[in-house]
Amino acid sequence: MRKAVAIRIIPVILLLLFLSSTAFGQYGEPKAIIAYAADEFELEVVDAGGNILTNVTIGTQLSEGDTIRTNGTVAELSLDPNGSIIKLAPNTVFTINQFQRSDDTVNDFHMVAGKLRTIAARGSLTNRYRLSTPSAVCGVRGTDFGLISIPGSEERAFVVDGLIDYTNNMGQTISLASGEIADALAATFEAIQASQQQMQDLLSDMVFEQLDPNLVPGHTPQVQEQPPAEEAPAEEPQAETPPPEENKQQPPAEETITTAKTAPVLPETASAAGSGKAKGDGALGKLGNILGLQIGTVTIDGLTYSKAVLQPVFEIGKLKAALYLPIIYTNDLFDSDDWYRPRGNNEWSFGADHDWEGDPLDAAGDLFSDIFLKIRYVEYGDNRNPFYLRLGNLRTMTIGHGILMKDYANDFDFPAIRRIGFNTGIQGNKIGLEAVVNDLSKPEIFGGRMVLRPFGMAFPLGFGFSGIIDIDPDSMTDPLTAPTDMPSDIMLSAAAVDMELPVIQKSALSIILYGDMAAMVPIIDGNFEFDAVWDDGASSISGLRNYGVDSGLFGNIIFLDYRLSYRYYDGVFHPTLFGPNYERLRGIYAVEAYNYLQDPSSSDYDRSVMGIYGEAGATLFQAFRIEASYFGPWSPDGGEVEEDEMSLTLSILPEVIPVLGIYGSVTYSRTKFFPLLAGSSDEDLSLFDAYAAFSGGIVYPAAPTLDIALSVGTAMKYDGQDPVYNDDGTPDMAPSFTLETRIHF
Repeated sequence: MRKAVAIRIIPVILLLLFLSSTAFGQYGEPKAIIAYAADEFELEVVDAGGNILTNVTIGTQLSEGDTIRTNGTVAELSLDPNGSIIKLAPNTVFTINQFQRSDDTVNDFHMVAGKLRTIAARGSLTNRYRLSTPSAVCGVRGTDFGLISIPGSEERAFVVDGLIDYTNNMGQTISLASGEIADALAATFEAIQASQQQMQDLLSDMVFEQLDPNLVPGHTPQVQEQPPAEEAPAEEPQAETPPPEENKQQPPAEETITTAKTAPVLPETASAAGSGKAKGDGALGKLGNILGLQIGTVTIDGLTYSKAVLQPVFEIGKLKAALYLPIIYTNDLFDSDDWYRPRGNNEWSFGADHDWEGDPLDAAGDLFSDIFLKIRYVEYGDNRNPFYLRLGNLRTMTIGHGILMKDYANDFDFPAIRRIGFNTGIQGNKIGLEAVVNDLSKPEIFGGRMVLRPFGMAFPLGFGFSGIIDIDPDSMTDPLTAPTDMPSDIMLSAAAVDMELPVIQKSALSIILYGDMAAMVPIIDGNFEFDAVWDDGASSISGLRNYGVDSGLFGNIIFLDYRLSYRYYDGVFHPTLFGPNYERLRGIYAVEAYNYLQDPSSSDYDRSVMGIYGEAGATLFQAFRIEASYFGPWSPDGGEVEEDEMSLTLSILPEVIPVLGIYGSVTYSRTKFFPLLAGSSDEDLSLFDAYAAFSGGIVYPAAPTLDIALSVGTAMKYDGQDPVYNDDGTPDMAPSFTLETRIHF
C-alpha cells in the first residue's frame, strides 16, 4: 500500500520540479511601488482605463498605463525588480507607459508636467530607459539625472552623474554629461555646464527621504548626500590639492544636496530598494523563493491531526500560483490509511480507487478532483486589468454591488473541506464580464455579471445584469427536518439588474451612486417557478413578490472607505443571499423556498422588511486595519424581524509590533446578531453557530525563514461524507484549530 502511495505521489513531485525549473530566472511582473509620500492623501492614481484608484497609500503598486499625480506633495517610487528609484516633486503628472522585460524593450515613462529625479539602475539586463516630456525625449542607461517640464515655457534636463541623450521636438539630439543642463525649448539647443549653485538649486527639492541612492544597483555616489535642511560645514580651501580626475565635473562635497536619512524600507519595497535578501541569487536562491513548508497540527471535527504540507509558490509575469500538497494524518505519516480524507475522498488516489473499466466516468471525475485539490490558488492580474483570473480559495467574493453575492467565501471550512473556486473577468471601455464557480472539483454554484457603459469611461454610467444559480442546495439539507415531499432536484436561481454613476472620483473623496433590484426563482423538475415572483391574481405591479432592492452610495473620504444604503425585500428573498455563510445555510434556504412555493400568501412569508445598511473600513497609522458593517432591519407592519447582519474585522499589519513582530487578523460576521444578544429568538442560537462565520490567526516570525502560526475558526461537522445537523436543521459546527511551523527558504 505504501509503495502504491509513493508511486502516485511521484508524478506530483515531478510536476513540482518541472514548474520549479520553468520559474527559475523569473523576477515577477515589473511594477513601480509608492515607497514614500509626504502626504499620501494628496496622491491620485488613474489607471489605463481612466478609473481613479481608491486607497492609494505607501506600498501601492503601479502598473503599466497608470498615471500618478502628486497634488501638493512629494513622492518616491521604486521599480521592482530592477531597483531604480524616482523622486517626484509636488504637482507632477507621471505616466508609466511600459516596463522593460528583455534586452529588446525599454522602461518607457512620460511626464506631462512637473519635476523629477531618477537614479536609473544597471543590472543583468541591458537596462534602458526612455523618459519623455511634451517636447523632448531622454534616452538613458544607468544615470542620475532630472527633468523639469513647464509645458510651453521650459523643458530642461540635468545630469548629476552619468550620460543621457536628449532629443527635442525638432529631432535634434545632444549628449548631456555630469553637471550639464539643457533646455529643449531654448532658442539654442545645447549642453551647458552648470555652476555649483545651479546644481544645488536643481537638487534642493530632489532629496530622497525614504529610498537610499546607495542601494540602487550599479550606482556608486561619488559624494555623501546630506539632508536639505542642513548645510555641510565649510572647510578651509585647499587650492594646492586638485580634485581627483574622475570628479572634475562634480560639485564639491560640501555643496552637494543629498540625503543622509536611512529610514527603514517598507517590506513591499525591500527588493526594489536593495534591502532584504536578494531575489533569486543562484539556483538555491531561486528554489528558496519557490518552496514553502508547513508542519504542525490541525483540529478537524474534534480530532487532532498532524500535518506536513508542501506549498510551492510560482510567479511568472502576471501569473501567480501556489500548490497545496498535504499529508494530514493521525499517527503514521507513511500509512495512507491513516491520512485524513476531505469529505471521505482519498485525494492521493488520482482515480486509482475506482474501476476504470467498469466506471470510467467516476474514475476520471475522481482523477480531476484530486488534481484540482492540489491547487491552493492561481491568479492572473486583478480586477484593474482588462483580463483577470482567480482559481482556488475565494473569500470576500462580490458580484456587482452585492445584492446577490457579497463577501461570498468558499474556504471558511478550510482545511477540513477544500474547494477550488473560479473567478474571472474581462473589462473593456464599454463592456465588462465576470463569472464565478464555487468549486471546480464539485461545481454547484454558478454566477456571472455583464456591465454596459454606453458612453465609455468618459461618462462612466453603467448598467449591470447578474445571475446566480445553485444546482444542488438539497445536498446540504437535513433529511430529518426537510419536508418529506420536497424534490431532491430543487435548484435556487436569482437575477438582478443594477445601475452605477460615479459623481466624484478623487483620491481624497469619492462618491458613487448605485441602485440594484433582484428576485429569487426556485427551479423544480427543470422548470422555473415564476409563481414565486408574481401573483397571477394581481392586476398591477403589486403582484411582484419575493424580490429586493438596494440603493445608496459608496466610496471613500480621505482614508475611510464607506458604504450606506437602504434595503427593502419580501418573501424568502434576502439581499446578499450568497454571502459568507451560504455554503453552510444553502439547505435551509432550499427548504424555505420550497415551503414558500406551497403557500406564498402565508403569514410566514407575506411580509415586508426594510432597513439601513452601513459599512466602513480604514487603515490607521499604516499599522491597523478595521472594517465593520451592520444592517438594521424593521417591518413597516410592526412585526418582529430577526434578520439583522453584522461583520467585524480587526488586523494588525506586519512589522508593527516591535521586537516580537507579531501580526494577524480576526473576522467575525453573522446574521441574527441582535436576537442572539437579546435571547429573543425561538431558535437555539449560539455565538459560533451556522449563522456565524469566524476565522482568525496570528503569526510570530521566529526567524527570517521560520514563522509560527496559530489559526482558529469554525467548520461544519461531518460523519464521513455526510454533514451533521442540529435539531432545527442547521449544520452542526465544531471549532477548528491549526498550530503550525511555516518554513520559507
